[in-house]
Amino acid sequence: MVLVGPVLLIGVPFAARGAGAVHRALLRGLLGERIQPPPPRPRPQPRGKLLVRARAALTDPDGWRSAAFTLAYLPVGVLLVMLFATVRLYGLIALTYPIWWRLVPADDGHRGLGLGFGGVQLDTWPTALLTCLAGFLPMAISTWCTRWLLDLAVRPMARALLGPGKLDARVHVLEDTRALAVQDSAAALRRIERDLHDGAQSRMIAVAMTLARAREQLARLPGTEPELASGRELVDTALAESKTVIGELRELISGIHPPALNDGLDVALETLAARAGIPATAETELPLRPPEAIESIAYFCAAELLANATRHSGATAVRIVARIDVDAAHAGAVLTLTVRDDGHGGAHPRRRGTTRGGGGTGLAGLAERVSTVDGRLLIASPDGGPTTITVELPFRTKDLTPHRAP
Repeated sequence: MVLVGPVLLIGVPFAARGAGAVHRALLRGLLGERIQPPPPRPRPQPRGKLLVRARAALTDPDGWRSAAFTLAYLPVGVLLVMLFATVRLYGLIALTYPIWWRLVPADDGHRGLGLGFGGVQLDTWPTALLTCLAGFLPMAISTWCTRWLLDLAVRPMARALLGPGKLDARVHVLEDTRALAVQDSAAALRRIERDLHDGAQSRMIAVAMTLARAREQLARLPGTEPELASGRELVDTALAESKTVIGELRELISGIHPPALNDGLDVALETLAARAGIPATAETELPLRPPEAIESIAYFCAAELLANATRHSGATAVRIVARIDVDAAHAGAVLTLTVRDDGHGGAHPRRRGTTRGGGGTGLAGLAERVSTVDGRLLIASPDGGPTTITVELPFRTKDLTPHRAP
């Protein structure tokens, strides 16, 4: 009880998950009932691995639900086997009766079987053929009863216990809804960026060019009247303001969607590394392009982390690594962005609104940005360095797209 019991108890959910997978395969292959598997168990942390595994097993609701299905299916399975085997055995005997009825020995001069009531003997060819036709009845009854039991008990029980729970299904729906919302917001920002670039910015440039021509014409006019000088000053002021507005528009447009991302995240990261204030390298393993929103978050995270390393870490070199890990079994993928510098370390996020203490609100802002897609910001920055910050951005595999041809 003390030594073996806990081990067996911990092993129940693991074994039940395997049994559930077998039942789902049988239901899919034999009955055409497709049940989505429950979500995978979270991976245990490196520290306390054994205790974490034991706790995860004991608190695994999907494993215990699979165990409940296995126990609940036992009496139903026995009933199905008895019904199927017994009734069909009688039907098979009746169907084959014309073949072997003459082989049955008889004590009273008759061969074949008797019904056991009314003295009816099945000892002639007509009665043998009628018995054969009657054999179809138990075969049909067993088939109908088996399907009735499957539809009444097995299918609903399997849907309730072998598939994702209601909470998991709701979470899956919310995840899909959130992913669509993020994609829609990214598309809306791209439309705003194009409207600003092609609309407001173009018109402001046209206004600036008109003011420049007006200034040139005013400069050609002879005389030094006060009104003429005042007009020239007003035109110069308007031209300067228009140039300022154009610059702000360009910064706003680049903040909405960096132009470097038009060619992909790999090109954008290489451009960031080339323009950094300290020596920086970018290594990418991106055979396919992630969703636009994921690319944008990764780019802004890389830009912020590179700027922090340049301004605050005292580093002499920075390395940026980006790769995509695909989990084909669960139709998911993760974009992992790692920024490592050889600075003095000590980086940690500070809550927004605080003014005392170390760290910076930039990391807190990145954590908030990453959390919008259920991502993680992992910081390893001991005093004395080095600093390694990892950004993990999950997304669906179906959202991967090929790179555009140059």
